[in-house]
Amino acid sequence: MSAARALHRVPPAPIRRRPVRAPLVLLCLLATVPCAAQDTVIVIHPDSVGPAARQPALPRAVADEVITFHNARTTARLVGRTRLPRGSEWRGDVAVRNGPIVVAGRIDGSLVVVNGDVVLEAGGEITGMLLVVGGAVDSTGAARVGGGVRVYRERLRYRPEGDELVYAPDAPRLPPLEVERSWEAGAWRSSLLLATGGTFNRVEGLPIVFGPRLERRVWGDGRLRFDALGVFRTAGDVGGSSSDLGYRLRAEVRSGERRGGGLRLRAFDVVAPVEDWGLYANEVGWASFLFRRDYRDYYFTDGLAGAVFVRPTPPLELALEIGYEDQSSTPARDPWSLLRNDDDWRPNPPIDAGHYTTALATATFDTRNDRITPTAGWWLQGTLEYGRAPDVSPQTGVPASVRPALPTDGSYHYWRAFFDLRRYGRVSASGRVNARMVLGGWLGGDALPLQRRLSLGGPDLMPGYSFRESACNADIIDPAFTDTQVAACDRVLVLQAEYRGHIRLNWSYNPSRDAEEPEEGSRSRWLLEGMDVIVFGNAGQAWLVGEGPGRIPSDRLPTIGSWIADLGLGVAWGGFGLYLTKAVTDEPLRFTMRLEHRF
Repeated sequence: MSAARALHRVPPAPIRRRPVRAPLVLLCLLATVPCAAQDTVIVIHPDSVGPAARQPALPRAVADEVITFHNARTTARLVGRTRLPRGSEWRGDVAVRNGPIVVAGRIDGSLVVVNGDVVLEAGGEITGMLLVVGGAVDSTGAARVGGGVRVYRERLRYRPEGDELVYAPDAPRLPPLEVERSWEAGAWRSSLLLATGGTFNRVEGLPIVFGPRLERRVWGDGRLRFDALGVFRTAGDVGGSSSDLGYRLRAEVRSGERRGGGLRLRAFDVVAPVEDWGLYANEVGWASFLFRRDYRDYYFTDGLAGAVFVRPTPPLELALEIGYEDQSSTPARDPWSLLRNDDDWRPNPPIDAGHYTTALATATFDTRNDRITPTAGWWLQGTLEYGRAPDVSPQTGVPASVRPALPTDGSYHYWRAFFDLRRYGRVSASGRVNARMVLGGWLGGDALPLQRRLSLGGPDLMPGYSFRESACNADIIDPAFTDTQVAACDRVLVLQAEYRGHIRLNWSYNPSRDAEEPEEGSRSRWLLEGMDVIVFGNAGQAWLVGEGPGRIPSDRLPTIGSWIADLGLGVAWGGFGLYLTKAVTDEPLRFTMRLEHRF
C-alpha cells in the first residue's frame, strides 16, 4: 500500500505544546496580587525597546539530545534548504540544519531540524518523531507524524567540526538593561516595561523608557498590539519648546508567523540619530558613557507614521511607510561620563529643520542561519526614500562647494537610496569567510538635508582611520559647525571582507567535578569555548556628487586610486573583540574594542 493511500486512514498526529513556566518562588516575589491569580515573568532584552530581541537559551538536555542524534552514525545529515517531493521516501533517521525543509513524501524514521523551519505538506509522513529547535512547524495539510512533535523556538548554539556538531553556547554579554513584567489572561497579554531607550548619548544622557503594552491573539495566528511608552530624558529638555519627556506610541495588527503581513501606526516624540549604520547602538552608548566619545549625531523629531508590511516568503519582507514629522536641531548637553568627565563633549551639529513628509520603501532578504552569530546565508536590505519639506530652513553655513542652495519656495524634495548586502559562508570546519557591501546616498531631486548626509571613517566601518576621515566637510568653516565633524557627503561605498578561524580551547571550571552525581546543569559553571582569530580588510570612499573640483558625476563611482583602505587583525570571544588596524596611508596603528560582531 502506498504512503499516500495510507495517509487517508490515519489521522494526523497533533503537535504537542510545552508551556514555559517561571519558578513559583520568583512569581510570588514579583507579583503584586496573590500568585494564584496571575502568571508573572521577567523578560530581559539587552538593546532595543521592541519585541523580545534576545532569545532564552535552549535547555541543555535538549541541546545534548539534538547533537547526539545529529552525530549518530546511522543519521543522514543535510544542510540548507531541503525538499522531499511527493512519492519519494527516505529510509532511516534524518537531521537537517539551517533549513527550512519541506516534507511532501515519506521519512521512514525520525527527523530532527536544527535552526530551521519545517513545512508538512498534504501527503507527507514521518514514521518516527519530529524534533525542531530554532524554528517552527507549518502544516499546510493532512500529514502524519507517528512519534509526536516537539518544537523549541530557541536556537541551538553549535560549532561544526567536520560533519559533526559541538555544543558552543554564547559568550557572556553585558548585563541586561531592560525589564518587562508581564501578565497573561486568556487571549490577552499585558506588560509593564522599564528600559533604556536606545543608547546613552550627549543629547539625552540616558533615556529611560517606561509604560504599558497590550497584545491579543485574534483569528488564529493574528495579533493586535498597542504600546504606550514614555521617554524620560535624564539630560533635560532637548527640543527647545518641548519638555524632558517624550513618547513612543504604536498600534499594530499582524497576521502570520512565517508568512503574512500587517499594518502599523506610530506617533513619536524622540531624539533620532543621523547615521545609525556603523557602530551598534549599545557600542555607541558604552563609548559615550565610559570614555565621553559619542560616535553619532542627533536631531529632534516628533510626528506620525503609518506602514504596511508583507512577508510573501519567509526570507523576504517588504514594507512601505509614510510619515509626517517636525525635525529640528538640538544642542549637545553635559551628561556625566565615567572617564574624561572634565572634557567637553563634541558639539552636536545643526540640521536643516522643517516639516518633512517622507515615504520609505524597504525590502529585506534574510537567509542567515542565526541573526546574532551567523555562519551561513545572505542578508540584504535596501531602502528607497523620498522626502519633501515646503518650509525647510537650510543652514546658511554650508558653502556651495559642498552642496547647492536648497530651494525655500516650497518645492524642496529629495530622493535617497541605501543598500546593505552581507554574505556569510563556511570554508572549513572551523573557518568562515564573511563579506559586506554598503552603497547609498543621494539619488535625485534637490540636495540632501544635513541629517540625511553620509561620512566614512573609524571606528567603523573603517577602523584604520580617524572618526569621519572622509566626510566632505573641509570647506565648512561656519562657527555653527566648529569642531562638530559634521557628515556632509552625498554618497558612500564600502567593501568589507574577513576570515574567521576558531581556535578550540575549552577552558572550564566545574565545582561539581568531584561529586559522585553532579546535578543537571552544573557540568560547567565557567566555560570559555575558545576564540575566533579574525583577519580583515576594508576599502571604500564617501564623496560629493556633481561637476567641479572634488566631485564625481552622478553616474560614476570613485576611481580605485581615490579609495581609502585598511587591514587588520583581531581576536573575539562571541561578540566581544579586540582589533588592531592599519590604514594603507600614513596613519598610526589603531586599537579598537568591539562589543558586537563587525557585521
